[in-house]
Amino acid sequence: MDVDDFWTFIELSRHSGPTQRERETFLGDRLGRISRRHLLDFVQHLSATREPANTYRLWRAADIIMTAPCSMDSFHYFQMWLVGLGRHAYEAAIMDPDSLAGVPEVVRLASLPQPWQNEDYPGWESLEYVACEIGELRPDIDGDIRDVVTEERHVRLRMDPNPDDVQWARLSTAEIARRYPRLWKLFGEAWTE
Repeated sequence: MDVDDFWTFIELSRHSGPTQRERETFLGDRLGRISRRHLLDFVQHLSATREPANTYRLWRAADIIMTAPCSMDSFHYFQMWLVGLGRHAYEAAIMDPDSLAGVPEVVRLASLPQPWQNEDYPGWESLEYVACEIGELRPDIDGDIRDVVTEERHVRLRMDPNPDDVQWARLSTAEIARRYPRLWKLFGEAWTE
């Protein structure tokens, strides 16, 4: 499975149903039918999507969307939600996080009353667990599939955000509003510190 195949799986899951649970069922079914090597590829590609998304620049955009500074865990789950938006939205957000203001799911969030329902929250923690659950069912996977990928492929899988672009780490509210004008227009009124 190459990176294009990975994104095809993600895109196809978008058409399987509107909820994360429906998408996870679809992905689980598909992942359960592929070879061990391709399942390991999927896990490796999913982890690799976190690297370019591991920036304070994107984290500040997540803060705006969530209308408050988000924790490390919340940003981690936001990164997986961003993957779930699809390759185009993901890549655009990496290049310009303010581009998220044009993504239909983000526009919809801005229109919903807060607090959001759990299913509306911009995070997808369980996306990472789909392949883990499939790995547990397979006799050819011994242990946590993420550990198998690390051991067999000598690849370090990112678990927690640890961005390097520290100049974006602590911005004032005014600076956040200035640097993310489109997102601020959607969510700024609800911002809390």
